[in-house]
Order: sequence, then structure tokens, then C-alpha cells
Amino acid sequence: MTRNNKLTPKVKPKKEQNAQSRIIAVGASAGGLEALKAFFAGIPEEDNNIYVVIQHLSPDYKSMMGELLAKSTKFPIKQIKDGMEMEKRTIYLIPPKCNLLAEDGHLKLIEKPERAHLNLPIDMFLESLSDNQKEQAIAVILSGTGSDGSRGIRAIKDKDGMVMVQDPEQAKFDGMPKSAIQTGLVDYILPVEEMGEELRKFINAPMVFDIENHDVEFNQKTLSKILHLIDEKTGLDFREYKYSTLGRRIARRVNVSGCSNLEEYYDMLLHNNEEIPMLYREFLIGVTNFFRDQRVWEIITDDIIPELIESKKDNDILKIWDVGCSTGEEAYSLAMLLHEEMQRQDKTLEVKIFATDISQEHLDFGSLGLYSESIVGNVEEKFLKKFFVKKPEGYQVIEKIRRMVIFSRHNIIKNPPFSNMDAVFCRNLLIYFQSSIQKKAMDVLHYSLKEYGFLILGTSESVTSHREYFEDISRKWKIFRNISPRSRIRTQSLKSHNTRQRFDGEDRPRVPKNRETRSYNVSKQKYVNELNEAIMQQFGAASVYVDSEFNIMEAVGEFRKYANLPVSGFSTNLIEMLHKDLKHVVQSTTKKAAKENNRVVYYDAIVKDADSKVKKMNIVVKPFKPNNIDNENNFVITFIEKEVHEEDTIEVEQITINGRTQEYIVELEEELRKTKEELQTSLEEIETSNEELQAANEELLASNEELQSTNEELQSVNEEINTVNAENIQKMDDLAQLNADMNNLLESTNIGTIFLDSELRIRKFTPAIKKHFSLINSDIGRPIDNFTTNFGVNRGKGLVDRCNKVMETGKILERNILSKEGKNYLQRISPFRNGEDNTEGIVITFVDIESLQKAKNKLLASERRFKSFYEEDPVLHFSVDPKTSEIVQCNQEAVDKLGYDSKEDIIGKPIFELYEDESKLKALRLNKLFQEKGELKNVEQEMITKNGKIVPVIMNSTVELDENGNGITNRFTCVDISELKHAQQELQQQKKDLERA
Repeated sequence: MTRNNKLTPKVKPKKEQNAQSRIIAVGASAGGLEALKAFFAGIPEEDNNIYVVIQHLSPDYKSMMGELLAKSTKFPIKQIKDGMEMEKRTIYLIPPKCNLLAEDGHLKLIEKPERAHLNLPIDMFLESLSDNQKEQAIAVILSGTGSDGSRGIRAIKDKDGMVMVQDPEQAKFDGMPKSAIQTGLVDYILPVEEMGEELRKFINAPMVFDIENHDVEFNQKTLSKILHLIDEKTGLDFREYKYSTLGRRIARRVNVSGCSNLEEYYDMLLHNNEEIPMLYREFLIGVTNFFRDQRVWEIITDDIIPELIESKKDNDILKIWDVGCSTGEEAYSLAMLLHEEMQRQDKTLEVKIFATDISQEHLDFGSLGLYSESIVGNVEEKFLKKFFVKKPEGYQVIEKIRRMVIFSRHNIIKNPPFSNMDAVFCRNLLIYFQSSIQKKAMDVLHYSLKEYGFLILGTSESVTSHREYFEDISRKWKIFRNISPRSRIRTQSLKSHNTRQRFDGEDRPRVPKNRETRSYNVSKQKYVNELNEAIMQQFGAASVYVDSEFNIMEAVGEFRKYANLPVSGFSTNLIEMLHKDLKHVVQSTTKKAAKENNRVVYYDAIVKDADSKVKKMNIVVKPFKPNNIDNENNFVITFIEKEVHEEDTIEVEQITINGRTQEYIVELEEELRKTKEELQTSLEEIETSNEELQAANEELLASNEELQSTNEELQSVNEEINTVNAENIQKMDDLAQLNADMNNLLESTNIGTIFLDSELRIRKFTPAIKKHFSLINSDIGRPIDNFTTNFGVNRGKGLVDRCNKVMETGKILERNILSKEGKNYLQRISPFRNGEDNTEGIVITFVDIESLQKAKNKLLASERRFKSFYEEDPVLHFSVDPKTSEIVQCNQEAVDKLGYDSKEDIIGKPIFELYEDESKLKALRLNKLFQEKGELKNVEQEMITKNGKIVPVIMNSTVELDENGNGITNRFTCVDISELKHAQQELQQQKKDLERA
């Protein structure tokens, strides 16, 4: 809240650590541009701090916030880059599409998660800032919608940081400021123009006292008076808490309120009723979230809860005590996990989670079960959908989960404890107690657990003082099992009388006690306690101290013999805990004692215990006036199984209630109870109707605010939109030109093309497709199988099947088809792929290949003529690989002349194997000549048949070249000249014969 007192500090100068520059986190959303301009305009030039601005930015536009803010401040403005080191006197802006963390003087960017539920960048940064800067952290919340920042300021305040919020009446959008103020943790609520000056005063203000360096002894008396005043005004006693924690938080309130010392602040508390709630809320700050400390909840989910459920039978009662529940997030987290596990094990149990706290405000908030939108940062989406209902104010826990949690005000160090609990949660409460009170609280926690029950403490707490009673489940995460239950608890554990006497007597001179005196007092107190226990045990008695409404203040002796917790619900009221046979007796006897203002005895009360055993007892009621107030009565009620005779005792007439009368009383009580319930139901229905009307009105208001928020956000990015709009116009022009180019290209190719979607519906087609399909523009969107093609019946029949095959395989299919006019076309079916290489449709093209087909036919005819000439020519033909000299092809004449069975017997052989031995040497010499000239003409050579017969031939050889002039094949033609040789030989013989003749 704003400072009301402007007194000049009169205490010691500020320490050097306070003079260091601070990191100030500034969170803003809708309407934040104007607020940020005014905020930085009010920061003086000599300011030495670091400012980090966290906004809700659109991921689609480049922010121009830096250029806009530069007009309102002379500080340098930088857009944050990952790992950037923070420098003083600088303003840092978060970039779009990123969340931000503070780590050891550096700024760490993390990618904004792409998920449906809400992203809360302000909460995220404030939590990291509190972990790094501790009490030096400062948070400023400006205009915006929603609740971002509310969770983060809890973390800031838990580490004793400071929170400043824009006045909601000034903010254009008051959602974020109001949500922050509703936490009750805000130090300043100011117009944005005044924030700079108040920041300067707060940072430069001197310290009231230094609790860490033991500079609190001088203020001990005043500090005690402040705590006593809070107890008187609110009923909240913090005198058992650690002075170090209380001192830091009081010092901050002294600083914020503008007082110069504790005495002045105490005087302000006496005259300012608004400051006391602010102070005790400072003491009650507890950072509690759904599923806080993830690893702890993993162990609870995997190990603890399954065992708890398995140990119970259907319809059994499962009881858990959540101590210091704050606003209920932990209790509801537990209820959700129990519900999930019961469903998994298919069991139906009656779950009772007793959620207790000393703050009624926290309990009222928790019982409502309505939390801000910021819980999406801690609750899994599946739990959010299953266990919460979305409302204008946030998320509300569903009814069946709320019924599992029973909220009640309870002080663990004063009020009677619960008992026979299956598990007890007490996380991060003991660390705030003084060491002596921690041990007493552990006594209570131990007593409340049944054998093998689970104890879950905070990560900074332990069971050191009770180590022998517990075994470790997880020592690191402070989860234990009770292996040695305690059946009784001493009354000293319920209330710290010595502490109260110390504080109540602060104004009296304190007489120092030596060690012997303190030891004597402890021994005396122990003796008195043991004596009381011995007397009560000897007579089988129990005594209970109650107020005028029968609420139990303290109990001594074996109280369980006479009373138990109710079967359903939770109460520490004596009447609700007594057996039905004793209720009327105790009530009537107590009324008699109050009227007579003297001790009263009711003799021979008869009651049956759980085993139907009849007990007879005397009930002694003695009135007691606390604080000597005449119109207020408390009572000490003693139950004794043996008659008590006292001279100054007033005997009450025996009340005789027969069975019918008792039944009638029970019926009347039940009818009265039902009447009350019906009245309460009627009231709730009326309230519900009113709430529904209010909700409808609030929904309309919320819709209007959302529209206003949208308008404001559009205004805040107006310059960005203008820039992006120009870029979009250019892109649209480019796209239109590209589309025109594509259409012209498709039309100029004269290729018929159809584009189909994934359902094989027509998306687009080119004009040339009309040769094959009778399509018009209105046919776009119709399935392709509705049309007949211009091809033969058999050719067009499988088009749809082939399209489906391409969709499934992603492979291109091609085939030649013949139109009804006798023209040849190449039908190509290709997958249509998007930018991510996913198939989204089909492209069918029909390419006219008539001229190509004619050319192919001519080529085939030429090939057939060549093949006929090649095979029928009476000359031996060989094709030889020039690199290996192996035969790659030959004609049938070569097979027949050389006496082989088939071409396969020749193909693959080196050409030299077909030569006679002497001819091989000649062939090698000829091969060298062939390589030089590239051809051989009319060379006589002798070839050898398969059977070894010599065949003389005239050989010619040429080289077949590729397009680059490289030889690819050596072609040999060999003419058989055997007959010519034979004729030549005959002529020679005839010549010889003539010569001889």
C-alpha cells in the first residue's frame, strides 16, 4: 500500500549491500504501452538500477516497443539475447516467441511452448528472479488482463522482496493489478507516475535493524509488543515463530510505511487498523502451488498413494492431515492423485483430508476452491480438464474433489491434535518455528500418525529429534514412515505456557535466572506433569478444559476412553465427540454448574462403550472464568469411573430417560438438524441463483473487457501492423505474379493437367485437359470418378485405383495410353507434396507423345531391318569390348561357321580364343595397328572352330564411337574364304601338273 508517513529516517546509514543496483522486473500486458511510457518517464536520470520489461507479445509481429519507449527515457534499451549479461542503467525488453529467466546476473531465453493453455511469462521470470536475488528482488505490475504475475509475486514476497502495483483505477485494464492486490501481498499501490520516486525512497531507505547480524536485541521489547498486539486484534499468535523471519518482514513493513524505527511503527499499528492485516499477511506468506516440488510428488504418486489405497478395503476411511495448508493447493493436489489411484485400483474409499491452518482467510479461500489462471503453469492439462471448471474468475475445483478436503482452523502448537492418521503432510511450516517449538510440533505430528503411517515434511525440515520413531522412505525429500506410534501426548505439547508468560511479562523487569534455577523449574514442571498423569491413571479418569461452546482447549488423561473423533466430518467440539448417552448428561450438568457458579457432580452416569460393555462413572464440572470476565465461562469437565465425595459438592438430581424418551429426543434432534440443513440448502440455492445472475453479468462484462483488451492490443502494435501490412501487400503482389506465371506456363505447355485433393476431388485443371475430360469451372470440388475419359474403356477404368496407390506409396506411376482418336499419350500420376513434404493430393498429366511414338516406331522398324540384315548376312559379325577384348555380341552365322551350339557359347570369350595359335601373334600385332589407325581392312586371318578346324577369313574391323568420340565397341566382319583357298590350292596343283607335263 502507499506510504502515508513521510518522516525522515533517524537510524543508522544504509549498508553497502543496499547501495548496489537492483533488478526491477516490470510486467505489463494490454494497455501496458502507455503505462510503461509514464513509468520510465518518472525514473530519474541518476537511477542506477536494471529494468527488465516482460510483456505479452504477439509471436507473429516484430515488436517496436524499443523505438516507442525511447521517446520517454534516456536509458539505453536493448532487446534480450540468450545469455546476455545485465548492466545497470539499462532497460531490457523480452523478444517475441520467448520466455525469460534470470540466472546469476544473466538473462536466459527459453522457447515459448506451443501448447493450448495459457503461457505466463511474468510469473516465470519473477519466480526465477526471487530465487536469484532473494530479498533484493523488486516486482512492478502494470496494466493488463488476466492474472499473470500473481503467482510470481508470492515467490518474491516469500524471499522478502518488494512488490509495487499500478493503481487499478488508473490502469486501462485492471485485471493484472487487481489479481495481484487480491493476494494481499502488495507493498505499494500507486499511480504509475509516482512509482519512480517511491522506488528511489524504498531502495535508499536505511535499515531499521539487521536481524542477521543480531541487531534485534535493542528492539526486543517493542517487537514483543507488536506480536502481542497482533494476537489481541486477530487471534493469530506468532510469538512461537523465529525472530529472524519475523524481524525481516517487520523491517520491510517499517520501511514501506515510512516509519523510522520500531517504536514509531508500533504507534502506527495502534492507530491504523489497515496496517495490522498487512503485517500478519506478511507473516503468513507461504509459497504454495499445485504439485510443488515435482520430485516429492513423483515419490508420493509412485510409492505412497498406491500403498495407502491398497491397505484399505472398499468403503474404508482414509484419513490424512495437511498441516499448514495455506490456500489449499497442496490438499487438492493430494485429493486429485488419490482419486486417480482409486480409479486405477477400482476401489471406493471415504477420503478425509483434514486441511488446517491458523489463517481463516486462507481457509475460506481454499474451501471455495477457485484459483486464478496462473495455476496452468503447475497443473497438467489432463488434470485441468478433469478436475477443474473454467469460470470467469479462473479455475474452480470440481465438487467431488472439494468434498474430499475438510478445511478447519487449527493451531498445531495449541489445539488438540488429530489421531490415527494414515498420513500427515507438514511441509515448510516447522522451519518458521523456534527450535523448542519445533520439537513440540514434532511430538504432535508423531502422536497423530497411526503405525506405519507416512510423514511428509518440507525439504528443509527433518525428524532429527524423533529419529528413533521413523524409518526413511526418502531422506533427501523428507518422506518417513512411523514405526513406533505414540498412544498418548503430553499436554505441554499442545500449548506453550512458558512462551506466553514470557511475552505477557515483557513489560515487567526480567530477573535473570541462573542454570540451577532454570533446571529446578524444569524439574518442578516435569514433576507436576507426572503427578497429574499418575493421579489420572490411578483413578481411570480424564479431564478436559472447554470453552462456553464446548470447544476443547486442552485435555489430560485417557480421554479416548470417553470420546472419539466423529465418524464423518471434523470437529474438536466435546459434545460432538461424546457418546450419545453422555451428551445430554454433560450438557445439563454444565448448565447447572454455570447457573450455580460452583462445582457440580453427576453421579452414576451409565454409558456403553464400543464393545457394549456398561460403564458407570461420575462427571465433575467446574466453571472457570478466563481473564476474570464475569459474563464468560469456561469449564473443566472430569470423567471418573469411581464415585467422588467432596464436602462442597452440589449433587444434581439423577436424570432418568427411558428408551422411548431418548428415541423421541433423537428424533427431535434429527428433525432439527434436517430443518437447519433445508434452511441452509434454501439459502444456498438463493445464493446460487444470485451467483448465476452475477456470473452471467460478469461474463458479459468479461466479453466486453476482452473486446477492449483486443482493441488496446491492436493499438499497441499499430506501427508493427503497418510495417507488416506493407510486407504482406508486396508478398501478395509477388504471389499474384507467380500465380500468373504458373498459369501461363501450364497453358503454354499444352499439357492436360488435373490437380486433385486427398479425397480425389478436383482442385484445379488446365485448359488442355478438356481434350480428355469434359470439365468446366463449376466442376471444381467434384470427385474425379464422376467423369468419363476420352480413352479406351479398359485404359480409363483403373484411374482412381492408380491415384489411390500413389497416395499410399508416394511413388510416381506412368503408362502409355491410347485415346479414342488413336493418339498416344503418356499418363503420369504424381503425389502433390506440401512444404513439409507431406502428400496432400494428386497431380495427373497427359503428355502428347504421338510424334515420339511415331519416331519410336520408325526406329523399331530400322532396328528390325538392321537385325534382319545382321542375322541373315552370310558374313561373321562380332562386337568386341575394346577394354577387355571380350565378345559382347555376334550373329548366328558366326555360331554356325565356328561350330558352336548357341551365341551364349561365344559371347564373353576373348576374340583371341577364336584364332589359331600362329594367328594369335598376328592378331596382337594387328591390334596395335588397329589402335593406331582405328580400322583394319581386308586382313587375312585364320580362325579355329570348336572342333579345332581352321577357317580362313578376310577380316575388316571398325570402331563405334560415342557422342564424345570415345570408342565403345570394336566391330569385326569376317568373310569365310575356305572355298577360295581350296580353289586356289587346286589351281596351284594344276599349275604344278602342267609344269611337270
